[in-house]
Amino acid sequence: MGAGTAKYWAFISYSHRDARVAAAVQRALETYRIPRRLVGTRTAVGEVPAQFKPVFRDRDEMQAGNDLKATVREALEQSRYLIVVCSPDAARSPWVDQEIREFKRQHGESRVLALIASGEPFASRTPGSEAEECFPEALRFSPASPDGAPVEAPDPVAADLRPQGDGKRLAILRLVAGMIGVGVDDLVRRDTQRRVRRMLVIATASFVGMAIMTVLTLMAVYSRNEAQYQRAQAEDLIEYMLGDLRKKLDPVGRLDVLDSLGERALGYYAAQDAARHDAGSLGRRSRAQHLIGEIREQRGKLDEALTAFQSAAATTAELLARAPDDGQRIFDHAQSVYWVGYIAWRRGQAQPAEESFLKYRELAQRLVTLDPTNLDWQLEAAYASQNLGVAQLDRWRLADALQSFADTKNALSRLVGVRPALAIDLADAHGWTAKALEATGDYAGAAAAQRQRLEVLRAMTDADRDRQVQQQVANARYELGRLLLSMGDAAGAEPNAIAAMEQADALIGADPANMFWLSESCFIRLSLAEIEFALGKREFAHAEIARAMPQIRKLITSDASATNWQINLQGRGLALQARFALADDRNFPPSDLESYLETIGRFESRGERLKADQTPVVAAVEFVLGQLLDRSGQRDAAATHWRAVAARLSPLAEREYHPVLTLLARTQLQLGEVAVARDMAARIGASHYRHPAYADLVHELASVAGPAQVNVKRGRN
Repeated sequence: MGAGTAKYWAFISYSHRDARVAAAVQRALETYRIPRRLVGTRTAVGEVPAQFKPVFRDRDEMQAGNDLKATVREALEQSRYLIVVCSPDAARSPWVDQEIREFKRQHGESRVLALIASGEPFASRTPGSEAEECFPEALRFSPASPDGAPVEAPDPVAADLRPQGDGKRLAILRLVAGMIGVGVDDLVRRDTQRRVRRMLVIATASFVGMAIMTVLTLMAVYSRNEAQYQRAQAEDLIEYMLGDLRKKLDPVGRLDVLDSLGERALGYYAAQDAARHDAGSLGRRSRAQHLIGEIREQRGKLDEALTAFQSAAATTAELLARAPDDGQRIFDHAQSVYWVGYIAWRRGQAQPAEESFLKYRELAQRLVTLDPTNLDWQLEAAYASQNLGVAQLDRWRLADALQSFADTKNALSRLVGVRPALAIDLADAHGWTAKALEATGDYAGAAAAQRQRLEVLRAMTDADRDRQVQQQVANARYELGRLLLSMGDAAGAEPNAIAAMEQADALIGADPANMFWLSESCFIRLSLAEIEFALGKREFAHAEIARAMPQIRKLITSDASATNWQINLQGRGLALQARFALADDRNFPPSDLESYLETIGRFESRGERLKADQTPVVAAVEFVLGQLLDRSGQRDAAATHWRAVAARLSPLAEREYHPVLTLLARTQLQLGEVAVARDMAARIGASHYRHPAYADLVHELASVAGPAQVNVKRGRN
């Protein structure tokens, strides 16, 4: 029977375990309306129809005839296309295999379309992975040759429903494109335009509907049916916006468009009756709240981000309570818990952050217990280990943190072979390992970890176009430059810092509203200034500081609650400005430093505690303030600040964290504790720490004790 006289547009073949997927595909195809501009045009496979109807699904239709085999064979003969729902169950199903062979016998191979629901295509080619194979044998092989030997078939045209593949919407569009003979990119573009127009129409109709409620009451039956249709279309569009469209916008960093998507989705749900929301609608609402929270977080609006994430957590907790053993519900709630903890971590609230991360790990472990073979659940456990490691690092449990990061790297190294996009997460794990190694004093090991991170990032596909990868490359170069400066290699540090700065500037140019990228560029610029100053390029150093400080003030104005900017970034900038002024014998207003310390005082008076990386920054500001006051003859006031520095840093003196030891030694020296300072200098000298601050310590000891009395080891090489 020719394609023009076929009764069915497609025959869906599937394993009974995939019945829900098959039903969804049938519904999606039969309700899909082909873009009007394509209808009636002729392509290589015939004239484009307005819609696909009917589509045959054998388990529903086969009872219509008395002879099951004859009914199925007849339906196959009267179908233009065969759509095979591919999964490990389908690959093992003799029924599916027989249907494929029969269709190929009747129509050939060109009209067979594969739809991957789970498993891996061609996994049977890899020893030990045969159970993951999703393509039935009849898809992988053509009918036997005359000598009876199997003939490997051409790779089937395949759409991929999996989240790591095309996703639901794009997979259906790939099937449609194959059935009407047009390019999928053209179809996606036309479909997106139509769906956006429809969403605007729906939104407009909602407002108009409020004004003409009386008229609509007279058309109750019609309105009910139309509302159901529009709601289904709106939900479908929201699913597309939060899924496939977001995947396209995330890599290019378009926060404005993503923000608009989230706001539209939440606006839609706000206009609906909350009591009528089913689990699917609640799940999409929580994903929209996550999107809003993520955008607010990247724009530095942490209060608004926390509100969105807490709202999402309430929604996902309600869904989990309805189905406590549902893996998807556990996963969704784990995301909400993670984001609440992350905002606490961004704010320096270590205890609530750790509590959330522990809960996150518990949920992730429940997922793995529920299904140990699920790669998504394994990935979630890897993420949970890394976040717990970050909390452990903040609390200086370095061995625990290194073990957590090692667990993360091991898991991601196994998974990245299956999912190459996870390379960016593997790179991030190398970065955190570097942080932990640096805290132990292993600067060479930390630098090696950052170089491994760079290797992973540079090997990624589209690394030169993916904004997230570019941001990580910039951060890795910044961290590597900082580590090299700590080892005394300012010349080696400079090209890394310059490359990081150029990359950061490019990112800011692509999206000036992205406050996270702006903060990264400020940290890099301050580090570059410090390196240039160490190399004697003082004019360049002053210029970089002058560019950074207005940007830092912009960040703080956007969200004064972001402690990473308010404390770390502003403190580093002020300390460097004052340090450079002292070295150049220039004036610098102590009031700027005093105002900063007053802010810290108010922060601590509320019961807040500084994070591990914030304490040295605050101490550095107070130390250099003492130097400024001492230079102006206010020795008593200077000593008061130095004693405050000593009180702040002394509890950390037992740690072999050399930046803190160096600053504490210099402080003790200013307070007249020469012997204490000399002992600390000896401890630092036995390490590989050769930051310019250490050189300042050695010089200051020499000027106080005399060269012959300075006993500082020069370290190991």
